[in-house]
Amino acid sequence: MTWIERFEENMKTPAIATPGWYDCIPLAQREDARRLVEAGAPVCVAPAAGGRCTVFFDETEFIAGVFQDQATARQFAAAWNQR
Repeated sequence: MTWIERFEENMKTPAIATPGWYDCIPLAQREDARRLVEAGAPVCVAPAAGGRCTVFFDETEFIAGVFQDQATARQFAAAWNQR
């Protein structure tokens, strides 16, 4: 993935807990998202179908983001976990 592709991928997925991130969450799951954010639950990265990587809240199946490559997924996860 080129740097511009990585930049574009980052622009598509707002940071966790931002208004844009909440807007990406289906209404039925927003309360669960708020609880995870308020608890400061860490996120993990795991491989997904099609060569993608999923970022999910640890010890849950709640997905925080899906990325085309592992480096971008790890960067997204690190930004949340380092706050």
